[in-house]
Amino acid sequence: MPHNFGELLEAQKKILRGEEFEVLPDFPQGGLLDAAAYEQGNGRLRVRARIEEKDDKTITIREIPYGTTTESLIESIEKAARGNKLKIMSINDYTAEEVEVEIKLARGMYAADTIKALYAFTDCEIPLSPNLTVIRDNMPVIMTVNEVLAYNTGKLRDDLGQELQIELGRLRERLHAHLLEQIFIEERLYKEIEECATYDKVIAAVDTALVPFAETLVRPVTKEDIERLLEIRIKRISRYDIDKKKKEIKEVRQGIKEVEKNLTDLTGFAIRFLDDLLARYGHLFPRRTELTAFSEVQASQVALSNLSVGYDPESGFYGTQVKAAPERTITCSEYDKLLLIDKSGWYKVVHVPDKIFVGHDLLWFGKVAEKTVFNLIYRDGPQNLCYIKRFATPKFILDKEYRLFEEHRRSEILFLKTGEGIAFRAFLSPSKRSKKNREDFRFDDFLVKGVSAIGRRLSSRPVRRVEEIAPVAVATEENTTPQPTLFKQS
Repeated sequence: MPHNFGELLEAQKKILRGEEFEVLPDFPQGGLLDAAAYEQGNGRLRVRARIEEKDDKTITIREIPYGTTTESLIESIEKAARGNKLKIMSINDYTAEEVEVEIKLARGMYAADTIKALYAFTDCEIPLSPNLTVIRDNMPVIMTVNEVLAYNTGKLRDDLGQELQIELGRLRERLHAHLLEQIFIEERLYKEIEECATYDKVIAAVDTALVPFAETLVRPVTKEDIERLLEIRIKRISRYDIDKKKKEIKEVRQGIKEVEKNLTDLTGFAIRFLDDLLARYGHLFPRRTELTAFSEVQASQVALSNLSVGYDPESGFYGTQVKAAPERTITCSEYDKLLLIDKSGWYKVVHVPDKIFVGHDLLWFGKVAEKTVFNLIYRDGPQNLCYIKRFATPKFILDKEYRLFEEHRRSEILFLKTGEGIAFRAFLSPSKRSKKNREDFRFDDFLVKGVSAIGRRLSSRPVRRVEEIAPVAVATEENTTPQPTLFKQS
């Protein structure tokens, strides 16, 4: 993944100091980045477009995710609109130097909800799964970003050391050449060659004349050194400036001293080298991608409820292609899961079907939702007694059939409703010894237990039928006069 230039240099400085560091990607397109699972280059990234809510009906995309273009992003939005994942009226691309894609929303749609849908169904949010594989010692190796940066930092330090050695050698050669020229001119060694008849004798004469100054020079004198001295023109010798030469020699010696000092503290020199790069170029590379953390948008939570699912008890079919009365129809999205409960006590969870046969006694169906409380009264066939139980949305395997109670030809559900604050009246079979043939209950007086629980017996007498009634307030401590209650305490 691309990273920020300045942040990489800062990380290298920390490596040289032996400090902890972390580097995260930075994309030229900008956008938003959640790098919580980056794992130093071998994990997972989530990148988003930067979307602005201009007003309730207008959305503007200012930055796009890494790996996309405005054309591919617009295409993904249009595809989602064709698939009825979101509803837009128009989309216009005004991109020039800066990205600007404007989306106008359809009637009934609002910006806040549509932005979530864009992240869920289009390339406005994309996952990236980098895998950092390099060739090391002629073998492919998976490494982390930190390991690669530490390796490169060590190599940088070594390369700077080699450059300093080269610079030191160059400065010593310059000092050697300056000293030779100074001795040759100031000591008038050129006069030693006036009586020499041949070129070889000239070389030998100069070489002999330089022997007393061997300790002053940087290295032994070579034939090439003598030849360079012999190339000095008389005009240059006549205009020779002693003070200027001394100044040049002093500057070269200072340069040598500085290089030798840097070689003794190579780590400090590398840090100063990085500081210099940051000072010259760091401002040219500001971070473009904003680091943030965003919760994952569940497609099922932002999908449009554009499907109508109905149940026809006469045919026993259930699905989107079944025509049914409004009270036997619900709206949902393609991502919803539906819970079906039959009067005989079986239940199962299915995807939104086109058309399936579920039988003629389907008692309840709806979207699966967490923490939904079901209030159930059923008749146990073998005992001919009724039980009451409450349970939350059960765990399930799709398309697998489960039971709320043991199967029997006489066992059946008498009452089923979800929610809190529900009261009901149970009509009991007549008894000579009993003064009343009905009792009122409140579901909230019973504990919520697991779906497999048998439940609590409603009465020792058989129950003929159950009806929902309006809840009646129970007397409170503030009431000075005790009030009768219609509810039997559990």
